[in-house]
Amino acid sequence: MYMSPVCAALIVCGVLLRHSYLFQDVLYVLDKIKRRRFALKCMQTNYSILDRFLELVKTQPQKTLIYFTDEMFTYRDADVLSNRAARAFLQAGCVKEGDTVALFLGNQPMFLWLWLGLLKIGCPGALLNSNIRSKSLLHCLNCSGATTLVAAEDLLDAVKEVLPHLHEQQITIFILADRCETAGVESFIDKMNQASSEPIPKELRSHVTMQSPAAYIYTSGTTG
Repeated sequence: MYMSPVCAALIVCGVLLRHSYLFQDVLYVLDKIKRRRFALKCMQTNYSILDRFLELVKTQPQKTLIYFTDEMFTYRDADVLSNRAARAFLQAGCVKEGDTVALFLGNQPMFLWLWLGLLKIGCPGALLNSNIRSKSLLHCLNCSGATTLVAAEDLLDAVKEVLPHLHEQQITIFILADRCETAGVESFIDKMNQASSEPIPKELRSHVTMQSPAAYIYTSGTTG
């Protein structure tokens, strides 16, 4: 006996409506299948969080990405500023693909510009808790293997506390300021402002795969 697709669909809908939990289970399974296919596609093409961000920059450049206090930043703004951050790192000559850069700053948009900039040149960021000091700070830096440290201007005193140890480990240190008079510490904002905002060539992160770290995130218990 032949049953039209419409009749079959109506019967299925009727069954699902009578058994609401079954309907939810079907939706859950379909969603899992969709996510699984997407994950496999990402693994096969090395599709990363940066690739997703760059897609959104193209499709919705003027859409708001961040509201911070009284400031607003679009996807396009984030792309431009992270390009400048990436080029500032490259022009400083201390960062190359695969190097870990420690970010020591609080909750501010610059955090995102720096991290995206690092991803664009194939470098993971070590995201340090802005409250750690002294031995805890050194411990996290040592664990990450970071060769460069970028710190907020208001955390300069915390950096000074461990400066001899940082110099001993040959860690390059930047402060998020236009200028810095502390010996052995360079300013970064001026370098970033002077850098080009042109897109970063994908070749600079050509060795990044799905297994490459994007960030090292320290939990509250990391320092002991």
